[in-house]
Formats: sequence, structure tokens, C-alpha cells
Amino acid sequence: MRAITNVGKCMQIFVINTPINPELSVIIWKKTRVLKWVDFKKKPDLKSKASASSAIGFESKPFIEHIKVGNKFKFKIKDMQLNAVFIPDLSWVMKNISKKNSKSLLKHEQGHFDLAEEITRKTRTSATNRFHDRPLNVKGKNEDMAKKDAVLQATGIRRKLEDELQKEFKNQETRYDDKTNHGLITEYQEKYNKRFEKLRV
Repeated sequence: MRAITNVGKCMQIFVINTPINPELSVIIWKKTRVLKWVDFKKKPDLKSKASASSAIGFESKPFIEHIKVGNKFKFKIKDMQLNAVFIPDLSWVMKNISKKNSKSLLKHEQGHFDLAEEITRKTRTSATNRFHDRPLNVKGKNEDMAKKDAVLQATGIRRKLEDELQKEFKNQETRYDDKTNHGLITEYQEKYNKRFEKLRV
């Protein structure tokens, strides 16, 4: 938390950081970090026809500005941080994959993660336009109650944004798997690979 105090005016910026599931660790997408099979920690689903499954999600962190002037106070969303995340404990891979197929399959699974990052980057611009300096019409008899209402409103906005991201991701992920036949059609997989390489430039 950061606080800036002027004469008769106090401004605080605090962050709402609610992970997908507090009990699950996540890997945030980074240019220098690619997935490895050791990141797939869940036991494989032996009934599945798939050779691997990547659990991908999104996390958002609203930065709320709290300004108090005398006995009056107001809240607004200063910024909205977005991240694409990989969830190791919900991701799995079969153990009977050949070395050759293992490399191409891992590349395909990385593609799912890259696709989520691509969507996240496109959404960041629109999120900035939608939420930067957005005032929150809070209710509350006192400052603490007003702050709780601001957190409640921002949490609702955050969840709605994450739902939008998941919906878009699901649509594009289906197209990705259909086009590449889950990485088996090399021509289309290579096209996606080249597209995702631009994320690391």
C-alpha cells in the first residue's frame, strides 16, 4: 500500500489481489519463461483421449485510489493489471509419449498459454480505456464501510472482466485445436508458432 499525504488531503492506493484459487500456485506468462513437462503436476486422466491438458486462466488486480479530503472521501479505479496464468496442479500429461512427439506436444501446449497472453495483451488496452480513473459510487455510513463497498464493486468488475477473457479464450482455443488438430497438422501449428514468437520480441 502506498500513501501520499498533503495538507488536508490523504490519498491511498491499494490493490485487490484475489488469485484464482488461494490454494493453487500459478505461473504468470513471461517472455523468458516457457513451459516444461515438470510444470504439469496433476495425475493424468487415463480415461481421456488427450495426451496432455493445460489449465490456463486469467488474473486481474484492480488498483483502487482512495482520496480523503477532510471528512469527505471518494474511490476510483486507478488501473487494472491483467495476467495470463498457467495452473500446474490442474495440468497433466500422459507418461507414454515418445521423445519426438513429446517435443511437438509441449510446443502445442505452450501455444495454449501463448494464446491466453495474446488475448490478455489485446484486452489490456481496452481495459485501460474502460477502467482508468473510473469513479466508484460507494455507499457506507463511514470510511471503513465505504472502503468495503469499493472493494466489493471492484471485485465484481474484476470477475466480469475475467469471465470475458475466459469466454474469448475458449473460442480462440477451440479454433486453435481445430486448425492444428491438437498440434498434429504441422503446417498450421507452425503458423501459430510464428505468430506466438512475436510475443517474445
